Amino acid sequence: MSTKPSLQKMGIVVAFANLMMGFSLTMSQNYATYSYTDLAKVDATTMSVCMTTVNVIAVIVTLISGAIVSSTRSRFGNFRPWLVGASAVCMAGGFLIFFNIGNSVILKAVIISIGYLLANSTMDFIYTAKAALLGKIAGADSAGRDFLVGRQWQGSAICYVISGFAVVPLVALLGSGNETLGFLLTQLIFTIIVMAGAFWMFKASAQYDPDNSDEAAVNAEKVKFSEMLKAVVTNRQALTVVLCDIVRFTGYYCLFSMMVYQCTKVIGDMMAMSYVLSASNFCSFLGASIAPSLAQKIGGRKRTVALFGLLTGLSFASIGLLGKSMWGFVVSCSLAFFFMSFIDTLDMMLYMDAGEYWLHKTGKDTRPYLISMYNVAVKVALALSSVALGVILNAIHYNPDAMLDAAGSATLTWCTALAPAIGYLLPLAIMLFHKVSDKEMTQIIKENAQKYDTATK
Repeated sequence: MSTKPSLQKMGIVVAFANLMMGFSLTMSQNYATYSYTDLAKVDATTMSVCMTTVNVIAVIVTLISGAIVSSTRSRFGNFRPWLVGASAVCMAGGFLIFFNIGNSVILKAVIISIGYLLANSTMDFIYTAKAALLGKIAGADSAGRDFLVGRQWQGSAICYVISGFAVVPLVALLGSGNETLGFLLTQLIFTIIVMAGAFWMFKASAQYDPDNSDEAAVNAEKVKFSEMLKAVVTNRQALTVVLCDIVRFTGYYCLFSMMVYQCTKVIGDMMAMSYVLSASNFCSFLGASIAPSLAQKIGGRKRTVALFGLLTGLSFASIGLLGKSMWGFVVSCSLAFFFMSFIDTLDMMLYMDAGEYWLHKTGKDTRPYLISMYNVAVKVALALSSVALGVILNAIHYNPDAMLDAAGSATLTWCTALAPAIGYLLPLAIMLFHKVSDKEMTQIIKENAQKYDTATK
C-alpha cells in the first residue's frame, strides 16, 4: 500500500508519540488489582465492589466524554488540548493507585479507587482525541486511515513490549524491597515519557487541528447531545461494533486481571509476568506491522476482524492445556496476541466507519462521539470483568499469603483461558448484523470528505 510522503511522515510521528503515550495505562491496567489485594491487603470481595463501582461511574463519564471532546472550541483546536491535559490527570491517577499509606484498609481502597477512576476515565478523552486526529490527518483516504492506525498500534505494541519486561525489574530495583515505593518511582518515570509524547503529538498535529474558537464556527458545527445518542442507539453499524467490543474486552480484561495471579500462584514466579507480556506484545507488534496491508488482501476490515477473532479465541483456549507452565503460558498468549493485534489495529476503523455511515445517512457529524463509543465498550467491559474476577477469586478461596491447591490452580488456569476465548469467539455471531461492506464504506468516506470536510476541498 503506497502512501503520500506527508502521510508517511505523520505515520512516524504517530508511531513514536503513541509509543511514549502508551505507558499511560501500563501500571493501572496490569497492576491495579494487585495493588488492592497484595499491596493494600484488600479482600477480593471489597476489591470487586470497588472496581465495579468505579467502572460504573466511568461508563457515565464515557457517555459524555465524546460529546465534550466534540464540542471543544479553543485556539489550540478541537482535539489537541485533550492530549496534554487529560494525560496529566491520567498519570496523577496512576500515582494514587500505588499510594499505599496508613493502616486503614478502607482508606487504602478508597484512594486506589479514586486513582483508578482518574486514570481510566481520562483515557476516554485521550483516545477520542487521538482517533479523531487520525481521521483529520488521513482525510478522504480510507487506506490512509488504516495506515495511520497501523502505525499507532505499532507504537503501542513496542511500548507494551518494553513495559511488559521492564515493570517488574524496575519495581524491584527502585523499591529495594519496598514494592509500593518501587511502583511509585516506576510510575514517575512513565509519567515523564507520557507527557513528552503528548506534547510531541500536540505540536506535530497543529495544522490538522487549527484554532476553532471562532463564534461562527461554533454555531455552524454544533450537534445536539440527543442527536449524538441517536447516532448510537438507532445506528446498527455502531451497535454491532460496540456489542462486539464489550464481549471481547470483558474477556480481555479478565485475562489481564488474572494473568498476575496465574504467574504468582500457579506458575509460582512473578517474573513470568515480564516474560509473558514481553513475548506477547512483541507478537502484537509483528501483527500490527502487517495488519493494514493484509486486510486489503483478505477483503477488508470486517472479514479480517472475523477471521482473526476465530484464531484469537482458539489460541486463548489453549491456555487451559498449556498455561500451568511458564513457557506454555508464553506460547499461548503470544499466539493470541499476534492474532488479536489484527483486530486491535482495525477496530478503531469500524467506529470511524459507523460515524461516516451516520453522516452520510443523516448529515449529522457525530464522528468524534461515535469514536468515543469504543471507550464505553471498554468501561462496560471493565465493570463486567471486575465482577467476574471477584467471583473467580472467591471460588478458588484466594489468599495473597498462600499458594493454591491443585484444584484451585486448575480452576484459575481454565478461567484464564476461557474468559478471553469466549470473548473473542462470540462476536463472530454478532458481526453478522453489520451489513455495510468495506467497498461501500470506502465510497461513503470519499463522498463525506467532498461534501463536509472543507480541508479536503
